[in-house]
Amino acid sequence: MPIKGIDTEKCTNCQQCLQDCPSFNFRLSDDNQVVFFQVGCVQCGHCIAICPEDAILYEGMKDEPLSFEDVDPTSLISYDTFLKFIRGKRSIRQYKKKKIPNEIIDKIMYVMRYAPTGGNIRGLRCNIISDDEQIKALSEAVLDTLIGNPAIPENYSLMLKRKRKQGLDPIFYGASHVMIFHSPNPMDLVNSVIAITHGLLSAQTLGIGSCWLYLAQRALIDNKDLRKNVAKINGRVHGVFVLGYPAVKYARGPPRPKIRTKKLN
Repeated sequence: MPIKGIDTEKCTNCQQCLQDCPSFNFRLSDDNQVVFFQVGCVQCGHCIAICPEDAILYEGMKDEPLSFEDVDPTSLISYDTFLKFIRGKRSIRQYKKKKIPNEIIDKIMYVMRYAPTGGNIRGLRCNIISDDEQIKALSEAVLDTLIGNPAIPENYSLMLKRKRKQGLDPIFYGASHVMIFHSPNPMDLVNSVIAITHGLLSAQTLGIGSCWLYLAQRALIDNKDLRKNVAKINGRVHGVFVLGYPAVKYARGPPRPKIRTKKLN
């Protein structure tokens, strides 16, 4: 268990850990001192994050905490700046024939590890395909699966066939890297959505384009042979997206309708 307890020499008994722990692992002793109980701890680290005295004892968490002593994280990005950044995010479907350095992909993966998950489940895995021939083989196999699926509208199947005949890739759009998120846990479907969103936004800060690909995900879910023998995945596929250097530049963010909202006062 990574959380080991409380350093009583540092602890001021402020009880913030007791109030913030989602698993109720902190309780008051008979002498009104906060104590830690390991049973049920989900290793979310909220106690580490909230303790003003850094009094939580832990080990084996495979990472180090990030201190906010010098800056308030809520003040790093203004709302107006963030809104422009979000409205500037486009799903890229035109890419340069240029590979992304491993250190850049590592940075994107690094951000995704901090995405919140239900119950702090951390079982997501990612297969990264960067070889052009492997990407092409996977694209062709996905196309075959989609075109042969009677649930796909006929006009869409015809479009896929036409794009293939023109030598275009309507699945991965010529991107240099395909990212497939998977795990044995069905609950990771929602967790992957959050993690991938973190990844797409972090990629944009690095000048990297991205596109979320539901059709590829659907084909990998439906076709066991494709999933196991081509994508080399044994578990459940929860998300597919591509990364690459954009070969296009957008002049503006398009309009979007409001979300229909009902306020229950």
